[in-house]
Amino acid sequence: MVVGVSLNEQGHPQYAFLEVVEALKQETVREVLKRRGNDAGIWLSDGAAVYAAGAKAHHADHRVTLSSDPDAPTVFHWINTVISLAKTFIDRTYHGRVRARRQLYLEEFTYRFNRRHMGTRIAARLLMACVNSQPHPYGE
Repeated sequence: MVVGVSLNEQGHPQYAFLEVVEALKQETVREVLKRRGNDAGIWLSDGAAVYAAGAKAHHADHRVTLSSDPDAPTVFHWINTVISLAKTFIDRTYHGRVRARRQLYLEEFTYRFNRRHMGTRIAARLLMACVNSQPHPYGE
């Protein structure tokens, strides 16, 4: 699984993504980061070669903090928190039945996580999305 969390200037999480990959290889991680990542900003990782290659491909500023470093709990706090929240969400909502639809459940979690501060604006955003979308007739 590839996990990313963007932080604001105060160090609080803004957006996240979680994506299941069949194998944690440079090609698959690079593809996920190409679709989901942002070239701007600083990429923090645990030094795995797959993330270093992804950062290099995106010309991103990549900083490594090893798991054994004393700063690791601070650096990876929000990654660990998002993973923990996702696991709790899936366990409580779907009672651990995740194998077949794991990515769909993770997408639902990230959708909710990324919109957690919208509050009452979410209805207005939904209305705008409906008004601006193309019609999809049933008969065609």
